[in-house]
Amino acid sequence: MEVRHVEARRTVKILVRIGALRALLRAARLSWRLVRDPRTPLVHKLFLAAAVALIVSPINWLPSAIPIVGQMEDLALLALALNVFLKRVPAGLRREHEAALGLV
Repeated sequence: MEVRHVEARRTVKILVRIGALRALLRAARLSWRLVRDPRTPLVHKLFLAAAVALIVSPINWLPSAIPIVGQMEDLALLALALNVFLKRVPAGLRREHEAALGLV
């Protein structure tokens, strides 16, 4: 179990170095605001909820025993789900929340 923890820590260090983790956190904050906004269409909220459920489920496409690749799978799926969600939300609504977070 400790080996997986060490590998996960290495993965996070790599992501921090390339700035992907910061972008992922920004997208997560923006998505959280949009999910809580009643003007966001329900179908988009359900898509994001289903994607998060897939990520936290015990089913893995790539086994976590493979160093780094197993952990990267979950992060890649999260990034993809957030990206699709943010692209499908109405642009005006997204811009409003980006401005409120100071992302513009």
